[in-house]
Amino acid sequence: MKTEEVEISVIIVNFNVREFLEQTLLSVQRALKDISSEVIVVDNASVDDSVQMVRRRFPEVILIENKKNVGFSAANNQGLEIARGKFIVLLNPDTIVQEDTFSKLLDFFERTPEASAATCKIINPDGTFSIDCRHSIPTPLTAFWKVTGLSRLFPKSKIFGRYNLTYLDENDTYQVEAISGSFMMMRREIVQKVGKLDEDFFMYCEDIDYCYRINQAGGKIFYVPDSQIIHYKGESTKKYNLDYVITFNKSLYKFYKKHYQKRYVYPFKWLIVLGTILRGIMIFIKNNLELYYPLLIDLGLLNLILFVNFWIRYELRGGFHFNDFFNQYIIINLITTVAFFLSALFFETVKRDRFSVSKIIKATLTTFTFVSALTFFFKQFAFSRFVVVVSAVGSMMAMVLWRILLRALRRKTTSALSRDYFLKRTIIVGFDSETRKLLEKLQKYVTSSIKILGLAALERKDVGKSLKRIPVVTTLKDLPEYIRLNRIDLVIFTTHHLSFQEILTTMSRVQRPDIEFKMVPDHLEFMIGKSNVERLDALPLVDIEFGYGKPFNKIIKRLFDLGLALLLLIVLLPFHLWNVLTGAGRIAQKTLIGQGGKEIPVLTADKKGLRFTLNLLNILAGKISFVGAPMTSDHKKAPIYDYKPGLTGIVQLNREKITDDEMRETYEAHYIKNQGLFMDLELLMKAVWGERNG
Repeated sequence: MKTEEVEISVIIVNFNVREFLEQTLLSVQRALKDISSEVIVVDNASVDDSVQMVRRRFPEVILIENKKNVGFSAANNQGLEIARGKFIVLLNPDTIVQEDTFSKLLDFFERTPEASAATCKIINPDGTFSIDCRHSIPTPLTAFWKVTGLSRLFPKSKIFGRYNLTYLDENDTYQVEAISGSFMMMRREIVQKVGKLDEDFFMYCEDIDYCYRINQAGGKIFYVPDSQIIHYKGESTKKYNLDYVITFNKSLYKFYKKHYQKRYVYPFKWLIVLGTILRGIMIFIKNNLELYYPLLIDLGLLNLILFVNFWIRYELRGGFHFNDFFNQYIIINLITTVAFFLSALFFETVKRDRFSVSKIIKATLTTFTFVSALTFFFKQFAFSRFVVVVSAVGSMMAMVLWRILLRALRRKTTSALSRDYFLKRTIIVGFDSETRKLLEKLQKYVTSSIKILGLAALERKDVGKSLKRIPVVTTLKDLPEYIRLNRIDLVIFTTHHLSFQEILTTMSRVQRPDIEFKMVPDHLEFMIGKSNVERLDALPLVDIEFGYGKPFNKIIKRLFDLGLALLLLIVLLPFHLWNVLTGAGRIAQKTLIGQGGKEIPVLTADKKGLRFTLNLLNILAGKISFVGAPMTSDHKKAPIYDYKPGLTGIVQLNREKITDDEMRETYEAHYIKNQGLFMDLELLMKAVWGERNG
């Protein structure tokens, strides 16, 4: 029996992106409708039901299920070994191909027999062109321009822009040295000639290496913008992520060592290392300056005003003497700085409300009230009451003034600086009538400080669509990662299909105290606890706050854990020594399922007394808390909690009441929203005295 000839083999490597993969396969299915083809999915030990989804929804797909994550290159090689097509396509699982993508590329290969490999135009979820879809093979010098960021500063330069070919028109067809591995279509002959992907590249640069080898084998690679695909998690979404930059540049250095080490003099190879270090430092400084520059300005003004007032005070008292000045200034300066920082944490002006005038006034008043109290109760500070009073007034005026000036500057300027630093980068959750209503209000609200980057839909099928010209760029499930990669400042929930519990769960998954969360409610009265209402014309936006994510609460909770654990270790020292010395139980290590599913190694024992001692040590190490989520080691049965495991907690104390996951999530949401020192004390006392639900 003659085997049917296969025109195209599509190989997709998947790792824990089930929903993306489903949409990718649907788009591939449509695009291959009239083409003889096969689709091969290689799953790298995903734990998100990707395999079950493929078997259920796409039984015709050839599925390879790995027991561990073997890496992108090795998984692609598994697909290459069984692929039968005349053309082979390497495709990422987070892409959407157009209906004509494969047919357009087949037409190109038919009229261009010298072409060995090609890619199409690749766009980002927001509709912008993905510049990394075609590029040059990185020499140490071009790689240096890229990793230092000079290629982005001078994109039209043929020298600095050579890596991503940013000086070429994205709508023209031309030969290139390399293309992105997110969509790489190749003739079978070149694959057989070049061989498999290099499995030393676990992640990143395997496509660059393969393109280099295609060029070395005499093949030609083309960029063909006749059709396009959407790539959801491309380089554009990761360029400000430090982990990505480090991992990518490690792979880039590995590529350099493989192909260029023998060709260049020894000092030249360190350009790539230097570029990686410089780029990492630049991103770290840039990200932190953007986040903390208001705090740095406030601390600078505070210290400057304190210094000037001290100097004036010493001049009025008969002359400046450096030693006396320094010894006394450094003490009051240290106390004031620490007090201001703690006050800023408490009033959330470090990250979230860093431009709030009212909160910075509260933080400054609290700081100098505390410092002023010291001058009355401690004689060594009595000399500085004048300094305290004048510094309090001066600091408050200065901190308020620069915020007012900043607001005025933001209103008057339309420059890129204004957009990047003065506007809140915003994602709106929803894709319905409420979302449309909010967008219409925002478009009329000319003084709004919001820059909308996109929408987050509830369902994957809506990604790529748009509403009022605003694209749907992610889903609610993938929102935390999108926020992390795109430096989001504000999230607005507009859909009524979400319960308040689901909103709180999403917020706790984000775990970023610098992010503002607001919602457009149907009725304001359903909000639990404190809420601030901001109105855009007739549309109310309600601040959503939850206690567990607040930096001040985190510090207090950690200090409480440390203090109580140390106290119990000291007071019960004879008991602990007896447990250890008498061998009252066997000590072992086990793995707990921690916050967000993270694995946490802890010490435990089979006897209760020794286990209590070891749990106190685990608390000191910060691995668990006195009050937190249930402690469990079962990956399959355990739900993923959004807070640290604890010896007791609201879920543990209400086990008899909890009958299903929905009720458990309700208790979780209540704790996450209202967590604080007094709530933890209440739960701890109930656990100690055996009060259950009562």
